[in-house]
Amino acid sequence: MRACGILAEPDKGEQIHKEVANRGLLEDDLLFVVAVDMYAKCGKLSKAYEVLQEASSSDVVSWSALISGCAQQGKGEEALKCFEQMQNKGLSPNSVTYSCVLKACGCIGALEKGEQIHQEIAQQGLLEKDIILGNALVNMYGKCGNIMMAEKVFVGLPLRDLVSWNAMLSVYVQHGEVFNVFCTCK
Repeated sequence: MRACGILAEPDKGEQIHKEVANRGLLEDDLLFVVAVDMYAKCGKLSKAYEVLQEASSSDVVSWSALISGCAQQGKGEEALKCFEQMQNKGLSPNSVTYSCVLKACGCIGALEKGEQIHQEIAQQGLLEKDIILGNALVNMYGKCGNIMMAEKVFVGLPLRDLVSWNAMLSVYVQHGEVFNVFCTCK
């Protein structure tokens, strides 16, 4: 199923999913998450949600797979709704969840929600531990048009990698800040 998700082969993935279900193997948490992830990556978001709802129990990993799929498909509003539903079920987001939600915020220009997530991340001290979240914040602020906050997050990152630099350069290019691209590259 994982390969079907990567290759965007929903029909083959659904065949495998049915076979796994017929054999009673969906009780395995890993296979359940892989099924949600596969449908989400293939753009079958309603099917991914259906699988999630049919499960005897869902966790932050399965919800994150659905949120990630929504964000990857450019369905930011749906991703944010799923995030809210996950939290209403008493599940706490992890770094992967936050990263996916920030991507969704960037997709739809939801700056206020992105700022809210930024505050949650900062309060939990996650920025110091997770460069992926820092990079996601830079991207989100850039896509939402807040170059100053993108710069502030970038400068405040305890460590910067190639993704960090590319994210900041992309923000400048996206907003026509050619001089800043040159200065950043110096």
